[in-house]
Amino acid sequence: MKSCTKMTRGIKMKNSLAINFLIAAVILSLLSGCKTTPKQISTSPKNQVKIFPVKIVSEPSGAKIEVNKNYVGETPLTINIEGWETTRTFIRNYSIIAHPVKAGGQMQSKWYRGWNEPSLSRGDKIPNTIYFNMNLIYPTLFPSEIPRAVFP
Repeated sequence: MKSCTKMTRGIKMKNSLAINFLIAAVILSLLSGCKTTPKQISTSPKNQVKIFPVKIVSEPSGAKIEVNKNYVGETPLTINIEGWETTRTFIRNYSIIAHPVKAGGQMQSKWYRGWNEPSLSRGDKIPNTIYFNMNLIYPTLFPSEIPRAVFP
């Protein structure tokens, strides 16, 4: 009888030890978390990043220019843009906004798509010059000027 109780007591002890080990393993795995690494930009010799000077001009000059929501100056000016040397394409997305010189003028913007590796089909080409014509007048139609459809 004594050997039977010792045996069940040993099984219970082994089970509780296994359960404690399992609980500890689950807690450690929850506390360790996950680490995700951002996609790295490839910098092999064939994928070199280069700084390209880009002129920004406007007609008339003096338009206030923002690049990616940061004021950089008034036209004419030259900015430096990072791009892929082999394809002369943008590395990241760029927005360039020109604010009007005169009151009543229209804000103009140009958007360029970038890509994290050199690609002629995915990223936009980096231009030598970006031009804004601030003399453009956008027509506005009042409700009375909108042509009405005629139904038979």
